[in-house]
Amino acid sequence: MRKLVLLLLLPLLFACSGRNLSPVPDNVIASIDDQDVVRDEFVLYLQANYADILEEKDEEILNRLFDNYLEQRTLLNYLKSQNQLPSEKEIAEYLQLTGKTQLLITYDLHQKRILALNTSLILAEEKFENMLSEEAPLVTTEEARNYYEQNVNEFLKGESYCFVRFSTSYADLLKDARYWLVHRKKNLDFFRKRYQDIEIEENCFQASEIPDPFLKTLEELKPGRVSKIIQTQLGASVSYNLLTIKQKLAPRKLPFEDVEETIRKKLAAQTLQKRIIKKTQEMIQQSRIIVYPDRILVFNYSGKFPVSHGEEE
Repeated sequence: MRKLVLLLLLPLLFACSGRNLSPVPDNVIASIDDQDVVRDEFVLYLQANYADILEEKDEEILNRLFDNYLEQRTLLNYLKSQNQLPSEKEIAEYLQLTGKTQLLITYDLHQKRILALNTSLILAEEKFENMLSEEAPLVTTEEARNYYEQNVNEFLKGESYCFVRFSTSYADLLKDARYWLVHRKKNLDFFRKRYQDIEIEENCFQASEIPDPFLKTLEELKPGRVSKIIQTQLGASVSYNLLTIKQKLAPRKLPFEDVEETIRKKLAAQTLQKRIIKKTQEMIQQSRIIVYPDRILVFNYSGKFPVSHGEEE
């Protein structure tokens, strides 16, 4: 029933709320083209997402949040012009997933509309990103290879060690395990079944990533040999460790085939971010955004958008 009530309310959200009369009503804190931004809408947005910042009244952050809010409202208008507004189903599902459907019990009609509007703002960014992502050209193999060749240092691996680490908080248990490892040459499955209190990790790390005293031990250890028991301590927790090297790898350059997909994803993400920034700037430039700072009340506005102190737009 609550979901049905919400769905009945949603179509009302996107009706034009423009105002052709002046002066500006006291509860209107900004306008985007012919659309009013009402104080209650923004305050409820802050209460729902940034309650601690609102309570602390950090003006620098509140100014930034308000500018971002106006950009989100501009984005929502753009999606409306493209027939890409978040659907009623998407909004209802988001409220259910985030546990906010309970608010529908206590909210009045006006608050419910604002709740749905603020949910739309959150979903709008995701839809906008998906739209631009679908329009973006795929990263070619040539582009990926050019990046690979021009950023050689990113794909260099220093001297590395592939090793097995046995660790436990029981020294006697590790001494017993070392006997089976050194003198009986048992495999790892044997230790996993026999010792539930010994953690066994197989890792490959660059030397620069391995902490002392493990690195010093690995540097002196020959492949196939087992280290002496190494005691380490983190706070009040004491750990006992054994190391055995599987392979020592010389410095090398990772082959293109191993990193091509990673490069493609990185370049695609960079391109998408540039497109988002460019398109957002275009939308803002094409919109008429005016802030009425005297009506905000919650904080003193010093953001980036033009302001008006007059009675008329």
